[in-house]
Amino acid sequence: MFFIIGVSGGSKDLGTRRCRLFNCCGSAVTMAAVVCTFQQFTLFFIPIFRFGKRYFITCPNCGTVYEMTKEEGKRIEKDYSAEVDPSQMYAVQGASHKVCPNCRNAIDPNARFCPNCGTRLF
Repeated sequence: MFFIIGVSGGSKDLGTRRCRLFNCCGSAVTMAAVVCTFQQFTLFFIPIFRFGKRYFITCPNCGTVYEMTKEEGKRIEKDYSAEVDPSQMYAVQGASHKVCPNCRNAIDPNARFCPNCGTRLF
């Protein structure tokens, strides 16, 4: 008798959630995609249990990817209407440019004001 066992990776789309603020481009109160990644132990190609969960959210304006703390990720996973707390996430992959939250114009990452519309940047 033999057993077919293994460990594989996977991901689960948790939908879109509100986030009060993204530090990358200063966009405030916007909807963003949340994803949970994990490893899973399988027996005869049937998932038995998951481990190593990580939660990510992507800024819809500039594409910066943030990882959330495990506690925040679990809270977001359980409550569909929960809002993401920006203090519980940190950037793991930056965008190639910064975007004005008002006019969506590409701007210099060090700029304090948008040269196109004059909006104050965070």
